[in-house]
Amino acid sequence: MTGKVLVAPVTASPTKPLTPSHLKLLLSADVLHRATSAFTDVTLLYHPLAHAGSRQVAGFWEYLDRRHPDVAFDALGEAGIGELYVQFQRSPRAPAAAIAPYVRRAAGGWAHPASLRVLEIWRRHYRDLGMTDAGLTDPRPPVLPAGDLVRLLTRHHVCVDGRPFGAPVFLDATAAGLPLRTAVTADGHANYLMSTLGELVPRLPGHDHVVLLHDVELRTDYRIIAHVLSVLGARVTRLEFPRVPIGGIARAARHGDWRGYTLDDYAGPLRAEHGAAAVALGLRCYLVAGLSRTTPDSFSRRHLHRWVRRAGRLLDEVGGPPPAAAEVAAAARRLAGPAPYADPHRCLTTLFARDPVSPAAALLAAVVGDPVLV
Repeated sequence: MTGKVLVAPVTASPTKPLTPSHLKLLLSADVLHRATSAFTDVTLLYHPLAHAGSRQVAGFWEYLDRRHPDVAFDALGEAGIGELYVQFQRSPRAPAAAIAPYVRRAAGGWAHPASLRVLEIWRRHYRDLGMTDAGLTDPRPPVLPAGDLVRLLTRHHVCVDGRPFGAPVFLDATAAGLPLRTAVTADGHANYLMSTLGELVPRLPGHDHVVLLHDVELRTDYRIIAHVLSVLGARVTRLEFPRVPIGGIARAARHGDWRGYTLDDYAGPLRAEHGAAAVALGLRCYLVAGLSRTTPDSFSRRHLHRWVRRAGRLLDEVGGPPPAAAEVAAAARRLAGPAPYADPHRCLTTLFARDPVSPAAALLAAVVGDPVLV
C-alpha cells in the first residue's frame, strides 16, 4: 500500500521570468503530482514566496525601493522586472541591517509590489499550461520558526549552532560525507536552506515519503537537506534536473539569458497556430521527455514546434467520454512500478510509445489531467 507522498520542488522566487529551466522542473513536478495523485494521497508543497526572507529576494526588494522608488510595477511585464533583477545582481550588496526590515515584513506575509506583479503573470502562465496552482498567491502555510528549527536539528546532531560565539549556524551532514553548510550567517541572516527545512520539517509526520526535485547545480545542498530529513525519520528521494541551455549555455536566471525565451516569446505564436491545449501538452513533452535527462541540448523553437504538432495529433486521436477514475489510477500505478510515485519522464515518454501499456486517454488523463483535454 502506497503511503502519503510529499512532493517538494525547489522554489523559483518571483523576481524574474519563468525560464525554460524553471518550467522543466515545474512541469516535471506537475506531471509527478498529477499522476501520483491518481493512485495515492499526495501533497504538492510549493509556495513561491517561501524564500522571501533570503538575501536574494528581500535584498532585491530593498534595492528596488532604494534605486527605483517611482516605478509602477503593475505596468511592467515579467521581463521588465527581470531586467531590474539582473541589475540588482550586478550591484553591490546592501548591509544586513538595511535588508532586515524587509525580512521581518516578509515573515508577516507581506510581499513587494514587484513580486506580486510577477505572481499575477505566473498565474496566467499556470492557467494557460494547465498546471496545478499550489498557491501562487495564497498566504504562505505555517513554517517552523528558525530558532525552533535550529534547536531541533542541534538535538539530532545535524546542526552546529555557533551563535553563542558570534559565529554562523551550520547544517552538519558530515556523517554522510558532506561538508558543513552555512544556514545562518554570523550577522543572523538565514538562507534558503533554512526556509526550505522550515517548510518541510513540520510536514514530515503526515507523510510517508518525500520527493525532492531540484537543479543539478543544487546537488550538494539537496543532499544535505535529504540527509537532515532522513535523520528526522523521513524516507526521501531526490530527482535532479539539469538546466536547459540557451545558445549552448546553461546559467542561472540572474544573468538574463532568458531574454527572448520567455513563455510569451515562444508560446504565444504557437498557440495562435496550434491551440492552447496542444501547446500545453507539447511543452511538457518537449521539456520533460524530449530533452535528455543528463546532457540536454539547447532550447530549440524548432524542436518545440515538432512536439506541439505531435501533441496536437495525439489530442485529436483521443476522443469520446473521459476515462473512468479507476482506469486512470491503474494506468498511473503501472507507470510508477514499485516506486511510491510516478516518474514524470517515464510518464511522458510512455505517452508517445509505439506500444503503450494503457489506453492513450487514460495515460493522458494521468499525466496532464482534464484541463488539457477540454
